[in-house]
Amino acid sequence: MRIEVTATNDSVSPQIRAYAEYRLFTTLARHAGAIRNVRIILGSSDPQAGGGLTCEVDVGLQASGSARVVAHGSHMHVAIDSAAKRIGHLMDRLEASNGDSV
Repeated sequence: MRIEVTATNDSVSPQIRAYAEYRLFTTLARHAGAIRNVRIILGSSDPQAGGGLTCEVDVGLQASGSARVVAHGSHMHVAIDSAAKRIGHLMDRLEASNGDSV
């Protein structure tokens, strides 16, 4: 499973990038056989929409298609944790609906 972490602004530290990679890896490891790649985009929300920070996660699936979530938070860790939780639940639902193979 290949994980790519990018940021839309320069204020995202290497430690935050490493945390995002680790957090998503631990969440998705049990689904690794079904995952081609994971793309994590860290950034800021639109100031007109209330601001805050965002974590987008796009999972490319081996068979076909993808799974995507976007989470917002007042701190980057909050956004990352929320996105990890959401993508974990989504992958669990996809696995259940596809008979244990995403």
